[in-house]
Amino acid sequence: MTTRVEIINDFLAINVKPGSTIQDVVEASGSALPFGCRDGECGTCVVEIEQGMEFISEINEKEIKVIKENCVGTATEKTRLSCQMKIVKPNGVVRIKY
Repeated sequence: MTTRVEIINDFLAINVKPGSTIQDVVEASGSALPFGCRDGECGTCVVEIEQGMEFISEINEKEIKVIKENCVGTATEKTRLSCQMKIVKPNGVVRIKY
């Protein structure tokens, strides 16, 4: 059982099992989505979740802090740090835009 992760900017899609990180998906798919620190500190990997929030992990305190600092005036409830997200449920579609 997998969830389909689509990276809109790159016209890529990959089916992944729950527990996979979005960082894993990006590296496996060849996406150009940028990463910096890979630890949720820099904000380089900010994305918008266009679809499928229910299939990814809950936002954490580190993400909230970095998004508030780096996305002033542009953040929405769909703004996330891709290095902090995991797929948590199968049988869905997660669409990401960076």
